[in-house]
Amino acid sequence: MTVRPRASLARAFSTDRLPGYVGQLLLLAVVAWLLRHGISNFIGNARSLGVSMGFGFLRSEAGFEIAQAMIPFGPASSYRDAIVVATLNSLLVIAVGSLLATLIALCVAFGRLSAHPLIRGASTLYVEVFRNIPMLLQIFFWYFSALALLPGVAESLAFGAILLNNRGLFLPRLLMTPTAAWASGAALLVFIALFHAVRAGLRERAGPRVLAGCAVALVALCLAPLALMHGQFGLDRPAAEGFNVGGGFVLLPELIALTLGLSIYNGAFLAEIFRAGILSVPRGQAEAAATVGLTGARAALLVTLPQAMRLALPPAAGQYQTLAKASSLAAAIGYPDIMQIVGGTVLSQTGQALEAMALVVVLYAAINLVIALLVNFASRRLLKAESR
Repeated sequence: MTVRPRASLARAFSTDRLPGYVGQLLLLAVVAWLLRHGISNFIGNARSLGVSMGFGFLRSEAGFEIAQAMIPFGPASSYRDAIVVATLNSLLVIAVGSLLATLIALCVAFGRLSAHPLIRGASTLYVEVFRNIPMLLQIFFWYFSALALLPGVAESLAFGAILLNNRGLFLPRLLMTPTAAWASGAALLVFIALFHAVRAGLRERAGPRVLAGCAVALVALCLAPLALMHGQFGLDRPAAEGFNVGGGFVLLPELIALTLGLSIYNGAFLAEIFRAGILSVPRGQAEAAATVGLTGARAALLVTLPQAMRLALPPAAGQYQTLAKASSLAAAIGYPDIMQIVGGTVLSQTGQALEAMALVVVLYAAINLVIALLVNFASRRLLKAESR
């Protein structure tokens, strides 16, 4: 009685699954053979041409400058330092562009659901216009048209300690001694620890207003010791000096144009994703919020938006990754990002084409994997908060 089922299972395995396994093994063997043959052919051609291989060039002197560097960099720095600077520049664009795109998308998403016809029409027009214009064309518009109309250094637009001209946006820079830097880091860690302790102690009894008040009180408490060290802090204000601006920290026109292009274009797609997430929230949630006195913007921020973001974040992750990959268009306007520095300057100076492009691939892949991890982490936190 037990022999027949075993025979039928073996027959089903041999007829249904075994051909698929054999086909997959054959495909993997062909791919491995092609990969091995391609690598050996490349190594043989490189040796015949006398081309050196490896990443030893990273320790060599770069011999060039980078227009915007978030860490000290000069011609005497190494290629490895140049790659770090380029990566930080790319991360800056991606972070600021993602933040602006998110804010734009939320405003447009709620605008498209507004009962006011003018707001709804303007939001719809934004989505239909900007998502149908190529991203590179939008970047070119901001760089070659809009920012080119800014005044020169002598006629800079001043907003307090901030200067804006055709050389970029000049912001004041905070100066501090090493002791002050360590004290600031310690104050930040103390604030985080105290805030988590207070929130865990209050638990469900604390609303947003109570937590906000506790946060303000803790900030004042942590900043009080730093006020006694005011002599170790300073502010480097930008000032026009002839044909240039000295002091402060500059955001290059290339950075501004690239950030605007990325945020405006991707904000149109994110707006539709967020709108779908808002529409997926049951209407009874808004009605329940109204019964406890939450109406309008407060109901949207405290009730509708958290539930909508939990549903919208997974598809939005792909759009954030698209923004990160599209930041490589910076090379078209000369912004010193990964593609322009590593895939351009470093490659042309060293001749290490395979190594340079491999670094470009690995860096962009790592950035996109980090974005996916952050979005998944935020989704889990929202799901955990909603299940309480």
